[in-house]
Amino acid sequence: MAFLYRSLFLFEADTATIFEIKRLDIQSKNPGHLYFWLYFDNASRQLSQLDFVDMSTEDGEHQREFSQGQLRFNTTGGTFSPADGAAPLTLRTINPPTLPAELETALFAFFA
Repeated sequence: MAFLYRSLFLFEADTATIFEIKRLDIQSKNPGHLYFWLYFDNASRQLSQLDFVDMSTEDGEHQREFSQGQLRFNTTGGTFSPADGAAPLTLRTINPPTLPAELETALFAFFA
């Protein structure tokens, strides 16, 4: 099922891709209905939602807290530190944050 969305952030590592979208096909004042952070595992080709907890920005560095870990990023790159203690992922910021066809297909399947 295709739907309208805007990709807000896109970060790539060798083993995974992390991105945020805003759904444009839903009318809601609840940010939890509109904004989604997602994690794509390159090996398994599985897409999962990151459970948002909190966010902050300080001196040009953004931080997002999820149940699954912590994401820190700026305009050029970032780090995702999994909550389970696995090795952190070093991320490259992709601008513009246009999802490749494979990710878009996984995104539509995820919300179907």
